[in-house]
Amino acid sequence: MPRPVVLAALLLVLSGCAADDTCPQVQATGPASAASAWVSVTPPRDLALLQAPARVVLAGDREAVLQPLFRAQIVRFHVRPGDRVTAGQAVVDVIMPDVANAAAVYRGATRKRTAHVARRDKLVGLRGEGLVSEGAIFEVASLAAESDQQVLAAAATLRAAGVDPSHASDLITRPALPLVSPIDGVVHTLQGRLGEVVEGRGAAIATIVGTGHPRIEARFLHAPPADAELQFAAVDGGVWPLVPAPLARVVEADDGAVTMWFDVAGDQRASSGLRGTVEVVRGDPAVVQVPAGALHGHGEALAVFRRRADEVAEVPVLLVASSGAAALVRPRETDALRPGDSVAEDARAHARAARVTE
Repeated sequence: MPRPVVLAALLLVLSGCAADDTCPQVQATGPASAASAWVSVTPPRDLALLQAPARVVLAGDREAVLQPLFRAQIVRFHVRPGDRVTAGQAVVDVIMPDVANAAAVYRGATRKRTAHVARRDKLVGLRGEGLVSEGAIFEVASLAAESDQQVLAAAATLRAAGVDPSHASDLITRPALPLVSPIDGVVHTLQGRLGEVVEGRGAAIATIVGTGHPRIEARFLHAPPADAELQFAAVDGGVWPLVPAPLARVVEADDGAVTMWFDVAGDQRASSGLRGTVEVVRGDPAVVQVPAGALHGHGEALAVFRRRADEVAEVPVLLVASSGAAALVRPRETDALRPGDSVAEDARAHARAARVTE
């Protein structure tokens, strides 16, 4: 078909559909408001709102490390990981040359000090008879003071290594020293090998883990409902009820999470670091769970659209806790919202659709 004929036909079609009433296939369109879906109100069940990772924490004296202050060689192991030990029980024997040298200095300086003091006292007696000069007495007194300083320095080194200076002679003949557990507990780790030399600032040779009355540290992304009944479920299967009121709480600056510490109700014993979860066992029976999008309003003036039978009503609620997808709320009027009711999943969409139909 020639191009002029095609253009003429196109203009004829366009001129015939200049108005909607002459083109029945063209329908007017406008903004549409989709109504919200309706979802059921449920008892609280979102784990993000009802659980938090937790662990047992104990006082610092319930865990110990054995780490020599001086360079040491491991010469004997008395235990293996998993063994139970009591306070004062030997765990590993080491030889520390600096400590053995301090023992030798202590014994030698003690003998020298005794000799110098005895000579000084004798010279003082002779000075009274005019047989000895003051210079001679001063020289001997200086030597006695120097020996005394050596004794004190060596004794400090021995005590720092856990050795009573009165046992310095034994250490000279038998330089191996036992490192003993300061607490009752279980040998958790043993580092090093027989004959290995460890530095004083290196890793600990052994770690001893004790038990005690546990305190639970939990990290909530969303704080649990106030006055809720809580329990700690440990990974080993133990379940312990907690005192509801937290001992303390700290809001983390990086993500807004809330770290709380709880006391365990009852007489329990546990090791530090035992992990588990803190769970909400029972809370306010009036608290229910709805989608987070079902809430509308600002601040404390919050409400949901509830459908019960064929009746739709706006129900004021108090927000208890919320996560990204769910919220725990309490109706301001008793029994105004309960499990089994339906709420608008998207409160804004429902409000727009309601305005369009009015």
